[in-house]
Formats: sequence, C-alpha cells, structure tokens
Amino acid sequence: MAVDSRIVTLTEKVKAKAFSSGADLVGIVSTERVNAVPRYWIGWQIEDYTKEPKYYMQDSESVVVLGYQAWDDIHEVVVTRGDRKEFPVYHRIRLLTRRISSFLESLGYKTIVYPELLPQKRMAQLAGLGNFGKNTLIINPKYGPWIRLHSILTDAEMLPDKPFEEDLCRDCAECIRACPVGALKPYVVDSEKCLLGINDSKRSKPEIKPIFEQYAPRITKNSYLMCMMCQKVCPYGRDERGLV
Repeated sequence: MAVDSRIVTLTEKVKAKAFSSGADLVGIVSTERVNAVPRYWIGWQIEDYTKEPKYYMQDSESVVVLGYQAWDDIHEVVVTRGDRKEFPVYHRIRLLTRRISSFLESLGYKTIVYPELLPQKRMAQLAGLGNFGKNTLIINPKYGPWIRLHSILTDAEMLPDKPFEEDLCRDCAECIRACPVGALKPYVVDSEKCLLGINDSKRSKPEIKPIFEQYAPRITKNSYLMCMMCQKVCPYGRDERGLV
C-alpha cells in the first residue's frame, strides 16, 4: 500500500528538526498503537493510571518520542524542597523538545509536550528507541539505559517506526543483583523500595541513611544524586558514556 508522500516528507522534516534540536534518538508511534497498550499504574510522583491519547487530544494522530543521552552524572541530580522533587535536566530537555513542538505548530498542527499520563516507556519501545529492560528502563543498543525520554502528542499524521523487538537483556541479570535495596525483579520495580521513590524526609532514618549516603549521596543540603546502580552495571552504553 502506497504511503502519501506528504506524510513521508513531514516525518522526515520532523525527525531532522528533532536531531538538529538536540535529540539523540527520535521515533514515531501512531496513537492507534498507543491505544492498544493496556492501562497500568504509574507510581513515583504521578500515582495514576496511564491514559489514551484522546484524554489529551481527541483528534491526535501521532506521538513523537524523543531520547536524550544522559552522558554525565549531572543528569541524575534531584533538587528537593520539603517532600517535593525537581529534576533539573528535564528543564533542558523540555526546552529542546519545545523547539520541535513549535516547528509542528508553525506548520499548522496542534501539539502537547510530554503528556505524562501516556505510557512513555511503552511508546519508546513501539517507536523503535529500545528494549524495555529488566531494570524497567528503555535500553538502547548504542546508549544503553542512559537515555531520558520526552514526547510530543500531535494531530499531525506521520509515518510510524517499527517497534523495537530485540531482547537486549537475554539471560543477563546484573541490574537485579546490583540493586542495593532489592527493589528489582525482572521487568518490575517496587517503587516503595527503590531509592528513587523514597521521599527526602525518610533519608535520615537510621536503617536507610547509610544506603543513601553510599548510593544516592548529597551534593548540597537540598540536592543529591539518584541511585544509578541498575544503569551502571548494564553492558550497553558504557563506551558512549566513558564507563569502564
């Protein structure tokens, strides 16, 4: 079946704009494919079930899924204010993503930047960015788990990419063994145990404080590095990040 040349041209232009705007990875998934993803609970800061694209935009057609390499530990900084958390790297990522969104809007299309209740990781796999790994992160063959995801929902019809089907993890279970609090089972994370999900007020508890000091150390009074053990032991992306 022939594909409309206008759809192909638009897809090529959007991808070119994404790469020129700082994205390291870009893929397209149709909202029809996103609708087929079973709803699931999102923990952490969101605490809600995933939604279908029409929850945000009734006439949506596509999702542009973007991957940005986390090439340095500075990407893992968390800034706290009481029990509230901020992730400074996402301010930069959102700015870069907004450039692509503005490009689509200049062509007359509607966009929503990072509709957070869409299934971001599942969309990344469907858009061809990588494998859903045993550490519950998207693992790209080149960048490994060291990518951060963003997305743009739009009413622009574009050519979808093929889903990423290869199992990069295979028999490897290094991330499961490396988790300092036993929060990982293959493809499942316990957000109540994972150090990323524990709020700042609990860090000082005697049974948790030494673990945080080793795996999620403070930088300043109100900032610390996220635990990265399940990423550091992954064999993918090490060369790109300069890990030995």
